Amino acid sequence: MGPASQHQGFVQGKAGRLSITTCAPSQGQPRADLLFIHGAWSSSWYWEEHFLPWFAAQGYRARAVTLRGHGVSEGRVRWASVAGYVDDVARATADLTNPVLIGHSMGGFIAQQFAAHRKVRGLALIASVPPFGAWQSLYRIARDMPLALLRCFATLDLYPVVADPAKARSLLYSLGPGQTEKDHLLAQLKSESFRAFLDMLFLPVRHRPPPELPVLVMGAGQDRIIPAAAIAGTARFHGVSPVILPEASHMVPVDEGWLTAATALEDWIAGTVLASPDQTA
Repeated sequence: MGPASQHQGFVQGKAGRLSITTCAPSQGQPRADLLFIHGAWSSSWYWEEHFLPWFAAQGYRARAVTLRGHGVSEGRVRWASVAGYVDDVARATADLTNPVLIGHSMGGFIAQQFAAHRKVRGLALIASVPPFGAWQSLYRIARDMPLALLRCFATLDLYPVVADPAKARSLLYSLGPGQTEKDHLLAQLKSESFRAFLDMLFLPVRHRPPPELPVLVMGAGQDRIIPAAAIAGTARFHGVSPVILPEASHMVPVDEGWLTAATALEDWIAGTVLASPDQTA
């Protein structure tokens, strides 16, 4: 593992400036270009903390985009659509050479929409919304985690539905008695897009990526958001066998075992993507 350089900056998107972070080997030609796409109600922070420097040390140019209206990226997230996020990805990949897309949760849905209409070198889906929509996930959340469903709607700039804003925020971040999550992101989080949420429900991926495109579907054994049936369905859709990480949760990229996920991803890139003919050349 060698030294790596990191650069943070902005590119101009249709809705405003997009935050971009890139890590690359300090010397030599990168083995491949990777673009990481974050999930809902978040930003690229978890890619930046773990995955980007690790993959750069393995010889890759690794980039993460923060989608419009998330983190410090500009744009009116409330009325953004998946099509808008796909455009964000296009802006973020403009100077990359035949990138491999890695999408987590909602980011995986966006990556699938992108790959269905644009050429990419590989597509990795980590604990991702299935291509046929988010109904399974929504049903599971409503059945098993009703407070999480309230949190979903609370983050749509609908805090007024709860009389006490403090109560709304406690619903958003509480895991249970005495437990909280994402508190360190409070200053960065912005509301998720209601339009994009509807897109994931009603606008499934209607076009498969090219059959020769290498695809990795990775699920988490302890995922309380994306059920195993959705992971299996996604794998069938793309004609591959899923990789399941038994000890991981939906937030695979920040689990204590994140390195297991990163290693499995790198094994797939090195052993399958780079070993396959580059269809985008």
